[in-house]
Amino acid sequence: MNETVQEQLPAIIDAQEDESPSIESREQLETLLVRIVQIFIAVTLFGVWEWGTRTGRISTFLFGSPSQVWNLAVARVENGSLLYSAYVTGLETIIGFLLGSLLGTAIGLGLWYSRFVAQVMSVFILALGSVPVLALGPLIIIWFGVGVESKIVLATISCIIVALLQAYDGAQHVDKDLIKLLRSFGATKVQIFTKVVIPSSYGWVVAAAKLNVGFALIGAVIGEYISSEAGLGNIILIAGANYNIPLVLLGIFSLMMLAFVLSMVVGLLERRLLKWKTATNR
Repeated sequence: MNETVQEQLPAIIDAQEDESPSIESREQLETLLVRIVQIFIAVTLFGVWEWGTRTGRISTFLFGSPSQVWNLAVARVENGSLLYSAYVTGLETIIGFLLGSLLGTAIGLGLWYSRFVAQVMSVFILALGSVPVLALGPLIIIWFGVGVESKIVLATISCIIVALLQAYDGAQHVDKDLIKLLRSFGATKVQIFTKVVIPSSYGWVVAAAKLNVGFALIGAVIGEYISSEAGLGNIILIAGANYNIPLVLLGIFSLMMLAFVLSMVVGLLERRLLKWKTATNR
């Protein structure tokens, strides 16, 4: 029986290797099909929107038109105002995202050290997490001014709770049997923390980072709405006050593009980090 299995094993391995390229090709084809459908939907929506405004079925005063938004985008890219606004909002978002993610992750993982401290701090964490960023906005603007500093603080606050909770949950889900095994071999708490707790929490930390991209952008834009001198939120606020719908839409689409780019960057970092984790576990 064993001899028969050993004889058939090379053929089974070869068959699996032959199937893997076909699986990859199907996945690539499916990804391509998804992109084609997404582009088709977007083109159809913009086409219907433009057709409606040109035929008078859709009010350009209330909804603008794709051509108006495009012309505004070209003009503001040429004079540099749109790029500068995107740079300001992007800078506030990225710095706030990094600070909030790092601080939240460090605190969340650090609470693993003491169950007592974690229980004491839980009520304060819950209280801070229940306060909307918008409610803190006026105070932050008064304390830090109308410059980029206040928007960075708001973006940081928007991220820190999510990163903290995810990191803490990740630390709590570490295999308890593995920790007991390491302790039986004389491993210190620092060694367990660095060799087991941190690597095991990567997935949770990355999940928090993917969420925090949007939260950081929301925090920065809220700060720009309250009081600002530049940024995409400032463009939307001023355009809305002047009933300039195409400019409002341009600001919204610019925010969407900025969020998309930042999400792509986080996705690339996720693949690199999880790839490194897999290689380390091997």
